[in-house]
Amino acid sequence: MRSEFEEKLQASGFTELTPIQKAVYEPLKSGASIDALAPTGTGKTLAFTWPLLENVAADDGEQILVLAPSQELAMQTTHVMREWASLLGFKVLSLTGGANIKNQLDRLKKHPEILVGTPGRVVELLNNGKLKLGRLRSFVLDEADELLKDDTAKQVDVIWDYIDDPDMQVALFGATEVDTTVAAGLFDREFERIDQRDVPMPTQIQHEFWLTASDQRNKRLRQLASQKKMQAMVFFNTTKQLKMTANFLAHEHIGMATLVRGDSSSTRERAMRSFKNGDAKFLLTTDVGARGLDVPDLPIVINFDLPRDGETYTHRSGRTGRMGKAGLVITFGNDHDARDLKRMVAVDIEVVKGRPRLLDGEKQTSRKSNTRSARPATKATAPKQKQVQASSEIDDAPIEKVRKQKTAKAKPTETTMSREDRFKKEKKAKRKHKKDKGRPKKKA
Repeated sequence: MRSEFEEKLQASGFTELTPIQKAVYEPLKSGASIDALAPTGTGKTLAFTWPLLENVAADDGEQILVLAPSQELAMQTTHVMREWASLLGFKVLSLTGGANIKNQLDRLKKHPEILVGTPGRVVELLNNGKLKLGRLRSFVLDEADELLKDDTAKQVDVIWDYIDDPDMQVALFGATEVDTTVAAGLFDREFERIDQRDVPMPTQIQHEFWLTASDQRNKRLRQLASQKKMQAMVFFNTTKQLKMTANFLAHEHIGMATLVRGDSSSTRERAMRSFKNGDAKFLLTTDVGARGLDVPDLPIVINFDLPRDGETYTHRSGRTGRMGKAGLVITFGNDHDARDLKRMVAVDIEVVKGRPRLLDGEKQTSRKSNTRSARPATKATAPKQKQVQASSEIDDAPIEKVRKQKTAKAKPTETTMSREDRFKKEKKAKRKHKKDKGRPKKKA
């Protein structure tokens, strides 16, 4: 590894590379075409950044092209690669849709060594003759399984037609396996498979399923928002439901941001910045936000809607607990949804009935790791839930109020008065205000 990289790693407190970073270093540096697989949150961006940058020549035009499936992931990858490329004096340019194309064209004239883009914008620039790839040496597909699907795969095919170099290094990266026949047919080569998905990495992600009626899910978010240090990415299956929940939270004056496909690049960038800065408690998004996004120390991921499949659940969950840090994944739904989810994924999920234990920001970080993932939750092992209400209605009281209700003795107020006594009191009040018709009032 370059001495500049080693010095920065030491200054940053890195003690050891992750399994995927170790496994791909030499193959990428030697120019091999690889198909690399590793769990989410294991540092795949740095895994291809370090070795590829070592082969770049300064002021020799565009030599690395990295494709990402979303604007957010492309911008994130740009920031990471720029941080390390600047140590060697290299330039990195982001080519994403929704951004100002004139600024991108002006910066292209400076011939940056590294390009990071989304397929649509790269195709646009190629077709208009504004982008030349004659000096390209390495072509990376980040989240390759997503890029090689449907219309996006057609755009990748167009880009490859402009390259079409048998000596080009092609690197596929992701957490989900790519259809090898599609990749081999498109790029006309065999890939060296480097699979690090089964290599154990420390994990402290806990999975819970909160039984919640459909019409109570917004209130559940309001309940969570009342807690200190609460921050979560909230995933929806449809933009329609996302906007309905956004309107509810806005009416409740709860800080939140939305990340949806179709918004301008600047709007989506502001949403991410607001969430990362802590100004928003919730980032509401569809599965456009499930791929590769890195929010440092994100404590919670919430599935407002049940993911459509196990792969989607895996990618959503990967936004928390990154690089071995603590995280919690909460899914809302009914009994039927809970059964479906358990069939989808191979992780232990605790089903929480009644009103779930409120999550205290300070206590959450100190909870024992892997206590639920190590074994299935049973009646003997699952924490007991004190059911305050017999119905499924959500108590939206703040956490401080809930504690007081549990500890304070009940006072003889209207809420604790028996039904019969309350009716007697109301009847007496009516008689008190009844007009006197000359007959003496009966004693209560």
